[in-house]
Amino acid sequence: MHDIDLDREISILKYLLEQIAVLEMYTNDFDEDIFLRDIRTKDAVLTRLIVIGEYGPRINDILKERFNEIDWIALKKARNFYAHVYRGIDWILVWNVIQNEIPLLKGQIESVIEILEKENNGKTN
Repeated sequence: MHDIDLDREISILKYLLEQIAVLEMYTNDFDEDIFLRDIRTKDAVLTRLIVIGEYGPRINDILKERFNEIDWIALKKARNFYAHVYRGIDWILVWNVIQNEIPLLKGQIESVIEILEKENNGKTN
């Protein structure tokens, strides 16, 4: 791809997957009730969601447009909300994001990485 450092982009995407893996680790043995009562896990999950929202939008704009099945704007908006409105967070909504949106995002990111790695391996230096 022209003027895009695919190594950098893939690195960011893999970092996002690392954050998702940690989210999964934090919540794998939880149900909603346990999550809602566990302040440490809620804080830890929120931190990872903020990191995802911070790094996702760092993807090159051309790639964001190309892979628009990922809602890059929503990632950033969620990050801003979580970082600035802590007291107003709806933890049931956060649980639903972890259970429904994060697995979808994980699959989308894995797909993008696969495509970009194929393209990146075909480059000539």
